[in-house]
Formats: sequence, C-alpha cells, structure tokens
Amino acid sequence: MNVNDQQKRSNLSSVLTKIGFYGQRNNVNAVEQAINAVVSRNIYMNQSKAATVIQNRVRKWFDQREQQRLTREQQLQKEQEQLQKQRELYIKELREEFDPELLDEKGIFDPVRYRQQQHQLRAQEIEERRRKQDEDRYARQAQLLNEFHNIEDMNIDILFETDQQEISDYIRTHEKYVYHHLSTDNDVIMLCDVQNQDQFNRIKNIALNRYNKEIATLSYKQYNLSSINQIKPTKQYYSNIASQADLIKHLDSVYDKEKGNVFKLAVDFGVLIERVDGNNEDQTIKYKYMLPVDASSERRAPLEIRSRDNINMYKQYLRTTIGSMQKRTNTDTHEKIVSIFSIMLFVFRYPLAGAAIPSLKQHIKRREIYYVDCKVNLCFQTAYSFITMPNSKDKRWKDLSRIAEAKRIFSRVNGVEFRDNYQGFDFVGDIDNFINKEQINMHMYTYESDPPHYELTQNYLVNRSDKQFNMLFINDGINAHIMYISDVESLTGFRYCNICHRQAFRIGDKNLQQSMRNHMKNMCTIISVQIMM
Repeated sequence: MNVNDQQKRSNLSSVLTKIGFYGQRNNVNAVEQAINAVVSRNIYMNQSKAATVIQNRVRKWFDQREQQRLTREQQLQKEQEQLQKQRELYIKELREEFDPELLDEKGIFDPVRYRQQQHQLRAQEIEERRRKQDEDRYARQAQLLNEFHNIEDMNIDILFETDQQEISDYIRTHEKYVYHHLSTDNDVIMLCDVQNQDQFNRIKNIALNRYNKEIATLSYKQYNLSSINQIKPTKQYYSNIASQADLIKHLDSVYDKEKGNVFKLAVDFGVLIERVDGNNEDQTIKYKYMLPVDASSERRAPLEIRSRDNINMYKQYLRTTIGSMQKRTNTDTHEKIVSIFSIMLFVFRYPLAGAAIPSLKQHIKRREIYYVDCKVNLCFQTAYSFITMPNSKDKRWKDLSRIAEAKRIFSRVNGVEFRDNYQGFDFVGDIDNFINKEQINMHMYTYESDPPHYELTQNYLVNRSDKQFNMLFINDGINAHIMYISDVESLTGFRYCNICHRQAFRIGDKNLQQSMRNHMKNMCTIISVQIMM
C-alpha cells in the first residue's frame, strides 16, 4: 500500500467511526451497506424535517381559515339578531298602524277582516247618506210645520272663538310693544302726533259727544253682523276713555255688574283716523272717527270670564293691544289711527245648563251621544253619571237610576241636598270645585251647523288626573243642555292627543300614527308643561 492508499483508509476509518460502524472494515459490502444506511437515514431525516415544516404551514393555514370561519359565523349571528330585532320593531309599528281588530290571533294582518271592515264602512257610509237625505226631507217638512224649531238656534261660534291660550300667546309675542304716553294734553289716548290740531279737535269732540253719560251707552242703527261667526251680544257697555286707567276702571265696573253671570267678554275701540292725500307741496288732511260697533276689523279676541284673574289677564291683553296699535298706526298708505277715544265691552252670557231643548232630537239619534230624560235641571250630573255608573253588556242603567245618581253627585260635590228649584250647572262658579273634588278632566264639545260637524271648544283640566269626561254642550239661545259622549273619534272624525287634549288628528289620515308621534316629540311636552304650570 502506498502513502495515498493509507491516507484514504485513514479517512474512511474516521468516517466509519463517526457513523458508528465498528464492523469489519476490510469487508467492502458491509462498509457499503453501512454508508448507504447512513445516507438513507440522513435523506429520510431531511425529508421528515421538510414534511414537518410543510405540515406546520398547512396546519397554520387551516387554523387561520377556521378562525375566519368562526369570526364570520359570529358576524352572521349578530346580523341575524339585528335583523330579527328590526323585524320585530317593524311588526310592532305595523301593529300600531293597523286597527287591532284587523289582526288575527297571532297579531298578523288579516286581509279578510280588512275587507269585511271596508265593506262595513261602505255600508255605514251608504246608510249615513240615506239617513242624511231622510233628515233633509224631514227637515223641509218640519220647516212647514215649525214643530221643533220655534226658536232660532243660537250661533255660539263667538262664545268659543278663542280661549285663554290665544290671549296668553298674544301677550307673550307682543309684550315688547309698550304704550308710551305723549306729552300732549288731551282727553283721548293719543297714539301719535297729528298734523292739524284744529281739525282733529273738531272731529274728536263730535266723536266724544256720541257718548250719552246718563245711560252710559251710545245709539246706533244695528250691530254689525257682517261675519257669520258673530251674534248680537247679550249686553254692551260703552264709555269714553282718556287713559289706560279709564279703560281698567271700565273693565272693573263691567265685571262687578256681570260677575253673577256666566259670560264671555269681547272688546273694541272707537278710534280717530287721519287721512292725508296729495304730495308734500299740496296736501289735504282730513279726520274721521269710527265707533266700536263699526270697527269690526279691530274687534279684540273674546275671553271666558270666570274669575278676577281672567279680568286681570284681559287688562294686560288690552294694554299690550294699545301698545301694538301705537307701534303700527297705519291702516293703509293714506290713513293712520292717531288716537283711541272710546271702548265698547260686548258681553255674551252663557245660559245655565239644565233644561232640555227642542233641537236635541238630531243629536239624540247619534249612537255616540247618551241622553237622559230628566225633568229637573240635572243634565250635567246625569251626563257625568255615565262615568260613575257606566253601562255594560250585562247592565244598562235606566233613566230613573241615573237621575238618582245625579242627585247623589250633586250632594257629594256641593255638600247640600238637591232641591227642585236648582237652576242648573254654572260653568263659571261651579266648574273648578267640580273637577277638583272629582279629580277629572272635562272636555266640552259643541255642534256647528254650517257645515254640520262636532268640535272641541273647551278643556277644563286638573293636574295629575287620567280620568276623562267628554260632554256635548247644546245651546238654543235660551237654554243649554249637556249630554255624555261615549266615542269622541266616531262623533268628530278626529283623534285628540291624550296628553295636551288640544291637538286633533283626522282619523282618515294615512300618516296618523306618524303625525301623533311627531306631535308628542316636538310640541306636546312643551304644551303639557305649560298646562301643569
């Protein structure tokens, strides 16, 4: 063996030692098998490591996909829950939108019931049209006989034309207009300076002399009935005024004379007007006066007078009105109001509620109106008996039972026994005591004939009470009668807000529910707070 062979053997021996082969090294086959086994094992190990890396990567990829799947499932579940909540909300709104009678046992809209209801409504409409035609025919016949309408019906529009809220709003919006007294020495309320004092004084004296101090009034041909919403007042009180103090004194005097009556009060002023024609170089100045009975355009809003507080409010209202008139004196481009020289107070007295009247017949036919045949002046209490003794399917109270209950109500509220000489319910003197003792909110409705309809005219509210008493007030100009209303919506065709009891919504409006929600969100809370205050 040469040196090179020996070196190769030494290297081979070292390799065999490293791979752990201690066999016969002279055996070529054994050495070859050992080397092949080591090489195979190394290849296998490398392949195993590569497989492990791939397996880990695949497992990681599958884990990521699984995590994404789980996350997506959670998102889908949340979306389904939100959709379910939204669906339930929509169903709830739809149930509120639909009449409960149109829903089946599961609360789902039933088209069969809807068609039946529409058929009934059409049938009722046809029946109502036939009934109205019959009533018109009977009315024409009755007009010839004059059986039930011997007395002309009183138009009570002006009694309910406005209320305390309107006057309060006017005072609030015009309180910035304060009357400023002019330095001129005059016996009228001056709103601005005049251009021709001599002519003004001459017309002013003529106007002031129209007042008859002995009988405290003025003479005129007729009361202005140009508006269908006006009627002739029960009484009017006229007086010249030179200051706001005279106006206040006149109001107090009328209240002292009328405080025993139930009445509404309206006011108008007598005014002096300056007219200027021509240009700056050639002007013609004229003056004229207008009496309160002719100045219908200036007639002030009426107010129901129930107490000294109402009179005080009206005083503030008239002071604000005069300040507003001083701010805006021009009536057109040529004329302007320069002074107020007189005042007329128009008194519209309420008749007492009690006696039955002939014109009740058309109202008694309505199924929403309940009438009790009572010979004494207890119609208010008999109407209220439908609250204390409501009818039911099993029990319908007779008129005699309701009259007896009315007498018990009278004694409970007034603290005295009923007597047959009772004159009737006094809305000015009795209403506050009644609603406070009974803790009930009262809503007065009346009937208007042109066009025929029923409408809300007055609310009498007591704080923190959810009891409601709806009544119909019918007036023929001499007597008044009150009846109970069981269904306001059917009678009037409107649904009234059950919080402020003022806002009305037409039943046939397809946006009824949305309109009511908007009203409650935007305005009703404010109005209810004002009522509470």
